[in-house]
Amino acid sequence: MMPARALVFDVDDTLYDLAAPYREAYAKTFGTRYDLPVDELFKMSRVYSDKALDLLTEGKISEEDHKVLRVQWTLQDWGVPVSREEALNFQKVYAEAQQHVSLYPEAIKMLDACMLVGIPMGLITNGDGPHQREKARLLGLDRWFPLEHCVFSGDWGVHKPSLVLYHAMEDALGVAGPDVWYVGDTYETDIIGAKRAGWSCIWVDVRGRQKPAVAEQPNVTVHSPLEMKEAVIGLLRA
Repeated sequence: MMPARALVFDVDDTLYDLAAPYREAYAKTFGTRYDLPVDELFKMSRVYSDKALDLLTEGKISEEDHKVLRVQWTLQDWGVPVSREEALNFQKVYAEAQQHVSLYPEAIKMLDACMLVGIPMGLITNGDGPHQREKARLLGLDRWFPLEHCVFSGDWGVHKPSLVLYHAMEDALGVAGPDVWYVGDTYETDIIGAKRAGWSCIWVDVRGRQKPAVAEQPNVTVHSPLEMKEAVIGLLRA
């Protein structure tokens, strides 16, 4: 593999388990009424969240609509109608559960190893800027990533896979090209965006998602936080 000259990471479901607060929110809001496969719901919620984010970025829906629609669309796939009030309540409980998230232990060891060798590192994550900054603070990511190396899509009016975000990171780190490695979980945003930017990438597929039939292919695919840690540390030794 090509050695890394810089490493850039996604946050949600890459450095921590985004499904954990989702499971908690589902159990508290819908779990007593519907016995649904919550892990499958979570996977679809990620797809619908990106779909609603497209509409939000294009100015076609409000921030509240974005929160409501991704819940409604997900549950409707399973024949469960969800009112606006129920969707907002789910989002409220979900946001509260996210206050208690923590990094994968393997991610901490991985980031410590990267910091030890002094390789430039950054974050690119989709979502509202203030919300994502607060999440980064809760996760303690400022230990490894200075604020100027964090690109939050909401601050730019676009979202991954827009090349605007990848070029912004190149400017922040002062590096570009295939020896910049991106590590992310969502194929349609993380992998396609990074490859179109001319970077190398690691696809973190902990959910067993189906790989799209597209030209953009990851350089490495891993299936657990441990495999992610070992792959990234391997780039430091290449």
